[in-house]
Amino acid sequence: MADGVALLRLARGDRAAAVARLRELGPEELAAACQELRAESRAEFLMLVPRPEDVLPLLAEAELVQTVRAGGMSDAAWLLELATPEQRLACFDLDCWTGEQPALDRVHEWLDALIEAGRPTLVHALDEMDLELLILALRAETRVAVVAKEDEAPEGWYTPDGVVYFGFTDAQSLHRVHEVVQALFETLPALYWRLVYGLLFEPTPECEEDALRWRTNRLADLGFPDRAQAMRVYRPLRADKVVEQPAEGTEAGALVRSIALPRQLRGSLLGEALSALPAARAADVLGYVLGVANALAVADGLSLADSDSVPRALEKAVRGIDAGLRELAEARSQPAEEVLERTTPLDLFRVGATRDPALRPPPLPAEPAES
Repeated sequence: MADGVALLRLARGDRAAAVARLRELGPEELAAACQELRAESRAEFLMLVPRPEDVLPLLAEAELVQTVRAGGMSDAAWLLELATPEQRLACFDLDCWTGEQPALDRVHEWLDALIEAGRPTLVHALDEMDLELLILALRAETRVAVVAKEDEAPEGWYTPDGVVYFGFTDAQSLHRVHEVVQALFETLPALYWRLVYGLLFEPTPECEEDALRWRTNRLADLGFPDRAQAMRVYRPLRADKVVEQPAEGTEAGALVRSIALPRQLRGSLLGEALSALPAARAADVLGYVLGVANALAVADGLSLADSDSVPRALEKAVRGIDAGLRELAEARSQPAEEVLERTTPLDLFRVGATRDPALRPPPLPAEPAES
């Protein structure tokens, strides 16, 4: 397996040798090597790859978003040009929300990056993203008016069709809205008129509700539950109330080596228990552990676009599951791996969080005082 860190270190000392080595690797190997790197170093690595257009689409959606954010939006344009529709859509889903409210300043940043990527990329992305989110983003920085041909047009307003006029508050808004509107008018006229109708008549609360619903459904496909489901991870559970599951088959096979585990699991009781399970079963259980981490990231309100959010959530998941494993192993007089075999990681975390206040959800932000 290619070592992304070693390859990038080689490139910084001997670029020609690194490029030659990269040419020997296939797209899947290069994508795996890229994801080994810290998010802020991935764009540098991808610029070394002979055909980044074959490699970047193989990155997980969240990895692409974290790569762009960590490296800076100045590098976003060429990455978005090579990204898949699913990756581009994830940029809005993962980075443009604060809790259940759209972060429109972030939407504007991504729209600027798409504009810089060029008209074809911009048009594809506008056709892919939720119209409701686009309506909210443009409504925040433009006014819209329909002017009859016999009436006088508003001074300084922009119109692509001589009927619908857009007014602006600053030069950046003028450039952004002009590029978006002109791209749609020239290439996707049906979508342009749907946008105009939405800006004129769709109530903001309904747009927010619909955009949140589409986003929630897509995040579920990426392994992130909605907040109501995610908060189940904090439901109290006593050790004596845990339902013991039937054991899976104990097929022979190589055990999961500790060095293959995520860093957060190494040296933990959970890691030791996973290493004692058959490989296939250990892989299944590890998937459920990562699901607990995803739920914690949502429940704790972490930014899913930050490269350290899921690792932080995984560290917390491991602490809680470790605590639950110890308590149940003692209560049942069973080895930790047998407890893990017969108990879901979600229940193990709930047991641990029930006993340890440090694992409970962070406090909600204080309500603003009434004047």
